[in-house]
Amino acid sequence: MNVKQESADAAFSQQELAELALELRRMWHAMVVGVQHTPNLEGLQRQQFWVLGALSEGSRRMSDLAECAQTSQASLTGIVDRLEERGLVERVRSEEDRRVVHVALTAIGRDELQAKHARMLQRLEDVLSPLDPTERREFARLIARITAGAPGDPHC
Repeated sequence: MNVKQESADAAFSQQELAELALELRRMWHAMVVGVQHTPNLEGLQRQQFWVLGALSEGSRRMSDLAECAQTSQASLTGIVDRLEERGLVERVRSEEDRRVVHVALTAIGRDELQAKHARMLQRLEDVLSPLDPTERREFARLIARITAGAPGDPHC
């Protein structure tokens, strides 16, 4: 076998990439089925979930949250307004610099997010159930390798 043939065998074809994309979508769908229905979290948009997830480790500045949600600070204001109306987050002015506004989860927001996270973990357990422990570790290792170079804040 020549070098050209070896590289052709090693590369993914467009068809294989399309099939992989479909399988990844199916896996994601399997993950979120049944998890979306959390009383105070129903009807939230993707960016609102990102904001809540980014706040799971503690309060953050509005500018940091805008970056996480991949939106402008002006748009983030509306996102935070809606989350605040639902009682999921609160705004807190910085004591060092009153111009800086932090956003934090409320107790309700934290409880709802933890409940959703627990359901997501259970769902992941279900999705991964066809794999034995060794395969699960290998899958986790491969995912970590793929995402290691991903741009952006890993806490978003």
